[in-house]
Amino acid sequence: MRNPRQNSFDSLEHTFRMWRYRLTTKAQRLRRAWDYAFARLSQDDAQHLMLECRAPSGWYPLLILSVDETLEQARENYADHPALPQLINSACARVGSKWEDYGEAIHEARRWAIELAADYARQLNIALVPWEDVLPPEPETESHANLS
Repeated sequence: MRNPRQNSFDSLEHTFRMWRYRLTTKAQRLRRAWDYAFARLSQDDAQHLMLECRAPSGWYPLLILSVDETLEQARENYADHPALPQLINSACARVGSKWEDYGEAIHEARRWAIELAADYARQLNIALVPWEDVLPPEPETESHANLS
């Protein structure tokens, strides 16, 4: 059987850890609120803020158009260019403000954002190079009929 003093100490330690966690969480939220008030939110802080506001706002988004994921998908289509992240960011902002969901939402939203980024690049005289123009063509395989 455990010593009653040990049980009291464990209980006190648990209470202390709980209060420390709560105070740390409150301090982080206050810092984020301060940064938000002065328009200095980092991307990570903005994402935390969005997640923390889901329950109070009653909004639970099922699909999120992410600049990072769209940029990753755009890099499958285009060779990397220093302007590509900003083009994708601008395009995602536009798609996010105009989008209405009718099914294959996230893939269509990313596709639209990538097309917009390509349009923005053309308007800014930035050459985005499709991978098919950079990589050598894949060798054609001979058919089995030609082997006999």
